[in-house]
Order: sequence, then structure tokens, then C-alpha cells
Amino acid sequence: MKPAVSLSGVGVALRHATILRGIDLTIGEGEFWSIAGPNGAGKSTLVRLLNGFIKPGAGQIQILGKPLGQWELVRLRRKIGYLPQNLAFDEGLPVSALEVILIGRTGRRGLLRRLTGEDYRVARGCAGELGISGLLERPLGTLSGGERQLVQLARALAQEPELLILDEPTSNLDPRAAAAFMETVERLQRDRGLTVINVTHEIASLPPGCASVALLKAGRLLAAGPKDGLLNRETLSALYGFPVSVEQRSGRFHLFPGGN
Repeated sequence: MKPAVSLSGVGVALRHATILRGIDLTIGEGEFWSIAGPNGAGKSTLVRLLNGFIKPGAGQIQILGKPLGQWELVRLRRKIGYLPQNLAFDEGLPVSALEVILIGRTGRRGLLRRLTGEDYRVARGCAGELGISGLLERPLGTLSGGERQLVQLARALAQEPELLILDEPTSNLDPRAAAAFMETVERLQRDRGLTVINVTHEIASLPPGCASVALLKAGRLLAAGPKDGLLNRETLSALYGFPVSVEQRSGRFHLFPGGN
């Protein structure tokens, strides 16, 4: 399988502080990975790297078949669907869900090109795929948190990406909405064959279809590989720095303070 993302010896230092060091990770095309770790582990910096927002101070990164330094960043960002952790729009603005989704088409075509009927067709098709066609004319500020995240996901899909990066996509959702959102992502990844990288601090949010996980701690890669082999008491206690017990229910992993 061809790698969609490959990092070799990657390190990042910002303001004289080392944020990431010695990261080696390969994610194949069409795979669903999660990058998990506690706050301050370096997850957000890794997201910025993968989006091309910053460059590594050490090591090499290849994204979608090319070294990061060989990409024209505008072209790279057209190939990456990105959901930031926080909503990128003022909820008080009179902008409809459809207008938000169409931003994905603008990102693909460029700011100076007018939207066409094809762009509207793609945007509406993405909304239909996510079951939110009935929300298209609604102002964004009137939608629930889960609905807004689905609109953001439709925006990313409208860009027709090869790689989908989700940064803490469920952190502001209640448990039911979070589970429903990740089930939708799981279905999309399976149906479209997308490469998905989900960044989270919540192990319990990982959907059953996420087969692989990379665990970050204090800027280093603690472990990476098949989820079922890594999410155990020993590894997760080391990740979070205190004893935990782990239960697996319906394909999800749940952590509790205290060892077995």
C-alpha cells in the first residue's frame, strides 16, 4: 500500500522549545488512523505540520506522494480536507449552512473563480450524503453543535480531498452527538476510501472502524500500530502518567483511573 503520509525523524522547535522530536510514522492510503495523547503532547503541532502550516526543523515529511517542501502549499491544501478544533466562523454572522459548505468549493477552485452550477451540485450532494439537506438554508448560528460539525464535514468533503484531517472533532459535543459524528466519519472513510487522520485526547471517542492509532506523549511517539494491540493497561498508563484500567465495549475502549 502506498503511503499517504510518511514522517521520518521529524522534529519541531518553536520559540526555542522542542515540541516534537524523532517522530517516525507512516499512514497508508485509505487507512483510518487516530493520533491520541494528553494535552501538551504535541498533537496540534503535528496537525499544523501535516497541513503545511509550519515546516519541520528536523527530519523528512512526505504527503500524498511528494516531499512537503516540493508542494506548492495552495495545491497541497486543496487535497486536504481539514476540520479545525474550533468553529472557523462567527456563529452570529448571517451565513447559511450551504454557504459554509460552498467554501470547500472555493478552496478547491481558488478565491478568484466564480462558483458554478457544478459547485452547487457537489455541495448539495455532500449535504445529502451526510443527511443534512434539510439544514442548507438555515443560518449556521441556529444549528446544534452536532449539526454544525456535520456542516463543517460537508465543507471539507466538498473540496474533494484525498486526505481528511480532524482536529478534536468531538471535543465540544455531548456523548451521543460525538458518537453519531464519528460513526458518520467511519462510514465516509469506508465508502469513499478516504485516508483519515483523527486527532483526539479521548480514547473512548475512537470508532470501531479506526484500525490504527499513534500515541503521543511529551512530543515523542510512544507507540503506533493496530489499535487492538496498543490500547491496553500498560501502554495507556504510560501515556497518561497514572494507572488506568481499560474496558472494551462494542468496539470502543473506555479508560478508568486505577489499575487492575
